[in-house]
Amino acid sequence: MTAIFSEGTARIRHAATGEIHEIRAEDLEWAEFASDNRQMGIEIGYSAQFEHPALGLLTWELWEYPLGAENMRETDVNGHELIENIAFGLGHLPDEEPEREGASLDDKLAALPGQMDRIERLLLELQDRSPMIGHNQAPEAYQLAAEPALVEAARISLTNIRGELTKPVDDADIEMLGEAEGRFRQLARKLAALVKSGTGAAGLGAVTGLANWVTIETIKQSSELQHLLLVVAETLSHWIHVVALL
Repeated sequence: MTAIFSEGTARIRHAATGEIHEIRAEDLEWAEFASDNRQMGIEIGYSAQFEHPALGLLTWELWEYPLGAENMRETDVNGHELIENIAFGLGHLPDEEPEREGASLDDKLAALPGQMDRIERLLLELQDRSPMIGHNQAPEAYQLAAEPALVEAARISLTNIRGELTKPVDDADIEMLGEAEGRFRQLARKLAALVKSGTGAAGLGAVTGLANWVTIETIKQSSELQHLLLVVAETLSHWIHVVALL
């Protein structure tokens, strides 16, 4: 297993005042923000952001590709001078049985059909709402229909996974599962951007009346869909890990 480690203190000199500020590693919260399918499997991007009152937005990024290997790391100090950085990277945790980490794989696979049914229903409902949003002048970026190929790829993966569930767990096609995991994470990222765009537009009054109601309802559904996609992606990751250990 892999995990992000960060330790120490970053020291940054303000570009205008020359004052040196310190950022502790324990103040950073790391989260996955990107993933994509590439030739050697899934590439995952992790980031930690810190909004400093004097320095502004500071960002640390790390990329994992292929899985289990650190590919690249970057630090953006918003135009200031990085005197000393925190130590951060991709660490390796001792392997242990996946069943010991929360729900067992059997439990996760048992929940999978219902989760996938809900994903398919939400995709249909959201696509039905998209024309209404566009007609009432909501933000152009807030359009699920703008990514038909991504939605169709996710649907194909749902069908493929249902086929894998009819087999013994250890006979699963891990290449196909990995492709599906990447598609779901990619669609979840798109939905996260849509939710952010729609929430901002509603808050600024860019949509009114029926359009505002549609946007609010779509935000709720998009958030639920994003969550379900990530839950299913984690189940697929667990499944792949189990099969790879056999």
